[in-house]
Amino acid sequence: MKIKFKKLILFLIVFILPFGMIISLVASDLRISAADPFTAYESSTELTVDGVADETAWGSATSLAVTTAGGTLLNTEVTLKAVYTATSIYMYATWADDTFSASRGRYNVSGYVYDQTLAAGGSEDRIAFMWEIGTVTGFSSNGCDVMCHDLTTDVDLPTGEIADMWHIKAARGGGRISHTGSGFVVDASTYELTAGTVSLHGYADDKHVDDGGRTNDAGNGPYFDNAENGHAMWIEKSPSTWIDAMIITETEIADGETINITAGMAGGWTNLTDAVDAYVLLKANVPRHILRTPTLSHGDIEVAIKWVNGVYTLETKRALDTGNADDVAFDPTGTDTYFFSFAIFDNEGQEKDGPKEHSTYKGPIELSFGAPAAPIPGYDLIIFIGGIFVISAILIKIRITRKHK
Repeated sequence: MKIKFKKLILFLIVFILPFGMIISLVASDLRISAADPFTAYESSTELTVDGVADETAWGSATSLAVTTAGGTLLNTEVTLKAVYTATSIYMYATWADDTFSASRGRYNVSGYVYDQTLAAGGSEDRIAFMWEIGTVTGFSSNGCDVMCHDLTTDVDLPTGEIADMWHIKAARGGGRISHTGSGFVVDASTYELTAGTVSLHGYADDKHVDDGGRTNDAGNGPYFDNAENGHAMWIEKSPSTWIDAMIITETEIADGETINITAGMAGGWTNLTDAVDAYVLLKANVPRHILRTPTLSHGDIEVAIKWVNGVYTLETKRALDTGNADDVAFDPTGTDTYFFSFAIFDNEGQEKDGPKEHSTYKGPIELSFGAPAAPIPGYDLIIFIGGIFVISAILIKIRITRKHK
């Protein structure tokens, strides 16, 4: 009897102790969300959206560094931060990209005509944030897998589900308010920068995804086509820099800084010839789109994009709650968390623009407004000891049952 009892004690030490540790580890893992925790920092003052992010609030905000998968920016580290005020939420992101690309749907140049036939490979750099509104099936565990797609397929969601998409584009919207730069080193074959500095201030292309697929938010978007009679419609009259030539806004047209190419061709204007010569000298391409100020729900997100010798820095600003059904609404006073993920694009877009794929962080990431919940004191020890007692009780019961047979 004593020998059997000693064997039982030895069995508990050798077998149950490690088994209890396994239970402890598993239970501990269950408390950890599949999502990456990401906490926004509260600021008492609004921030300046300029792509510099030098305010004290950004320095105090907790950063989250994640790594992308797939695409041409595979294994790229993206660092994120978030700041909020009483009325606004700000997002920060930085990542490496060797080239600055803003030639979405670029024109072929034939003599002094910018033909509408697209040159394969011309696109733009972008970043897209996908936010869950309410509940999107699978998003809280699989993130971007639910909505990110390849070049040949699109995506839609089950009826009743919706996600908010913040689409930030180097060529289409990012430079609506201002676009400046210096020290440009241009690859003339692709119209991309390989060195220099670019600063863009403008708007995101705010969209949403539902059972109808990817859809524009209400209102006008931040751009429209620069095309007429099979060729570009407007060209900068006398662009001062490469980035000035690459971006045309509706304000520049209204201020007389551009030339209507159709009228110039018909009238044999020498200033049209001079304008094209200026583009050739700058190694620039007439943009396929004209930038405008977006309206209604389409114009909710202010952005600043800065590219400096191969590194992007992004700042975004949006109201915590826009009041629009197609926008995620943030409430810092509550306990809700907000799931999101993102993708980055290196001169990528539609299949006809080239074979490149975007790079995603499938995540997901869980945004909260406040300190992450602390683990229960002694939780692991409780689970560990509890596991030993439960299994010990089962074995003792089995032993007693066998004894009375």
